[in-house]
Amino acid sequence: MLEIERAEEGLAEVLVLRGRVDTGTAAALEKSCMTAIEAGTRRLLLDLGSVDFVSSAGLRVFLVVAKKLGGLGGRLALCCLTRPVSDVLALSGFDRILVTAPSRGEALARMA
Repeated sequence: MLEIERAEEGLAEVLVLRGRVDTGTAAALEKSCMTAIEAGTRRLLLDLGSVDFVSSAGLRVFLVVAKKLGGLGGRLALCCLTRPVSDVLALSGFDRILVTAPSRGEALARMA
């Protein structure tokens, strides 16, 4: 199960995620991200502070959204990573290709 809550902070849209990003929930996350992008969002921040698991399907969504935003001159950032999520990003090498930060404030600064 994945809950997605929208918020705005400065020029960025923030999606606060709660639960798991896996095969069963990745499509809903991708749809939420793409809806935001289609509405004009160019800075998207995913707050993963309440996410305890990310599968390869979730990693694919992060990559697809980052590429889409990059092609539009925008940025994706991930913040507040839990230990399990941080470990998955490190093992997959995604921590080297995605913008990550320990807090929302730092992530927003890196997206500026």
